[in-house]
Amino acid sequence: MGTSTTLDRQPTRPGLRQFLPLVQGATLIEWTGTGLFLAVSTIYFVKVAHLSTASVGTGLTIGGAVAVATAVPIARLAARFGPQPVLIGVMLLRALATVGYLRVDGWWSFLLVVAVIAVTEQSSPPLVQSYVGARAPQSLRAKVMAVQRTVVNLGISLGGLIAGVALGSGSPDAFRPLLIGGALAYVAVAAVYATARREEVVTVVEGARVSDLLKDRRLLGFTAYNALVSLWMPVLNVAFPLWLVTETDVPERYVGILYAVNTVLCIALQYPLNRCYSTTRRAWFSYAAAALLLGAGALAFAAAPGFGARQALLVLGAAVVLLTFAELLQVGASWTLSFDLAPEGSRSAYLVLFNTSRTVANRVAGPVLMTGVVLALGTAGWIALAGVLLLGSLVPFATLRAARTTDGG
Repeated sequence: MGTSTTLDRQPTRPGLRQFLPLVQGATLIEWTGTGLFLAVSTIYFVKVAHLSTASVGTGLTIGGAVAVATAVPIARLAARFGPQPVLIGVMLLRALATVGYLRVDGWWSFLLVVAVIAVTEQSSPPLVQSYVGARAPQSLRAKVMAVQRTVVNLGISLGGLIAGVALGSGSPDAFRPLLIGGALAYVAVAAVYATARREEVVTVVEGARVSDLLKDRRLLGFTAYNALVSLWMPVLNVAFPLWLVTETDVPERYVGILYAVNTVLCIALQYPLNRCYSTTRRAWFSYAAAALLLGAGALAFAAAPGFGARQALLVLGAAVVLLTFAELLQVGASWTLSFDLAPEGSRSAYLVLFNTSRTVANRVAGPVLMTGVVLALGTAGWIALAGVLLLGSLVPFATLRAARTTDGG
């Protein structure tokens, strides 16, 4: 049986002031580095690495599947050593893989690099969440997460802006400094976490049984439900731009403008909305609202082709706004609930396993669902997706009712 050492004292506000600047600074560096390549990665794969769009899509899906498969060993490492050292290793591996993009000369080398990237991208957020959450008192966790998410969006926006300027020349050589810059950013993040005092680790569990978590029906059910509500990611990143270009009269340039609307709203509203998911009960209600908003957004997408260019733009804009609020509520609710429901003795492992839901939604099942079902069926596909999400909005109420029944019994 594993043993654990736990610091019973709740961190105080001065403690928060000590570690939060470190974490938020590291987060800004990490996501700025990610933003350098995120918006232009597909262009690089097709125009510089000379891969077909189909092979890129297949490689990304396989990479996502590899990330899901490696969640268990990474969870074991996090349970054994704590989030901090594992996070440092993940960042260094991510830096190495980012530089590896420069060596891609075919599909197999692309698959190797993209699989490593997928594994590290999946692992980083829950490890940071565990690191931060263990140090923040429960009353402040929602606010801390809201600040964290705001910094993430700022970093992505800053990185994307730098990438846009760098690629203005149209030269393929412009990608090299972006990739090197991203790798250096991850090395810097590893260095930042390495400077944190090791004695700050709140809970380290030796020999935690990850296999027990895999048998936890509550974890599996919650992970599956989060994957459903996380479909805003492939809807926004895959289905929306393709639908606008192929089925409406709205000019392509408005894709970037509507993405900017999403980013600005996320930066402006994530912190003000933190009260919506500051407790377990509120977080479940936020999940329900997110599913409803995402379903309404799907219906708006279904309706857009029936209008002229100007009216369709307004409908698509409304759909993106609905998706953005769904995103804000889902992300915040998932942070609160995943931390509150995680067993204290194996919290890092739980969070790593739970985060596979985002990978499934964003990389594995989501893109195939969007292109092979929703877009293939057209309007009927959007309506079917909306129906599933509207039914999904009932899950939180059933969960809360079951919890009341159990407590009452």
